[in-house]
Amino acid sequence: MRLVHKIWALIGLTVFLVACQPASTPTPYPTYTPYPTYTPYPTYTPIADNPLPSSEIENLVWPTGPRDDVIPAQDASEFIGENITVEGTVVHTYNSGNAVFLNFSEEFDDFTAVIFPDDWSKFPSPPEKLFYGKLVRVEGVIEKYENSPEIIIKDPWQIEVALTLGQPIPTSCDCPSPELFEPQEIAEITPDITPVDVSTPEAAPTSETPATGEPTAGLSPSDEIVISWQEATAYEGQTVTVCGEVVDTYNSGKVVFLNFDQDYKNSFKVVIFPEAWPLFPAPPEEYYRDKAIEVTGPIKIYQNAPEIIVDNPRQIEITE
Repeated sequence: MRLVHKIWALIGLTVFLVACQPASTPTPYPTYTPYPTYTPYPTYTPIADNPLPSSEIENLVWPTGPRDDVIPAQDASEFIGENITVEGTVVHTYNSGNAVFLNFSEEFDDFTAVIFPDDWSKFPSPPEKLFYGKLVRVEGVIEKYENSPEIIIKDPWQIEVALTLGQPIPTSCDCPSPELFEPQEIAEITPDITPVDVSTPEAAPTSETPATGEPTAGLSPSDEIVISWQEATAYEGQTVTVCGEVVDTYNSGKVVFLNFDQDYKNSFKVVIFPEAWPLFPAPPEEYYRDKAIEVTGPIKIYQNAPEIIVDNPRQIEITE
């Protein structure tokens, strides 16, 4: 009996000891750590150059290569007094006899490059023909004249012409001798500095009876052709007398326009450059406004419209 009690007592003690032991913490399964994703290095995207102004000049290159210190011609007025390079297309040129003007605007009131006679012989051909219609860069000090910016070109290196791809790049200046430019031709187109009073018939002779007794330069002979301004286009290249009424005028500071129609861009006009202004008894844009006139000279076509360039008041006669 005692033996049985001892056995049950031993079993009870064993159960007690087992129950009093702390529960063991289970070992968790390992968590999954994925491999890091691959981040490639960024690809290089080059910055595109600014597009050229039009498809017509896509194949042009600069002999000296690309530059980042060039300003467009329309911004030239913001850099008065600075030595800088101006880029643009020469849309109009004019040789007055006293200077060659390279205009970068159809209105003639924006940036202009000026070349005086002493420097014409430094170029391989007359500058007014050499640079007409070309995309160029002009380097020099921007000056202000008649409220418009300009650079005076004294040496060929100051002006660079964009070349067509494949065209040889000149490596040196092959400047001609002064004999290539005939002084006689320059003297013939130099205007007389003596003002002429065109208010009276005696001071304003026509091409048939010039004051000197000789045919006036640029005027037609005695068998001159007289046409209306509407017919001017048909007489391109001929020296004629055009009659009509000046309905509007404009002085841009670089040129005076006498317009015969409100649609001035597409109709006949008279063009007078600054060198001739002192020859008139009053500013031409005021003197001929709303007047009926006859103007004599060779008809030229510029920007698809006919015009006569007047260098001397004798070319214009007031008929009313």
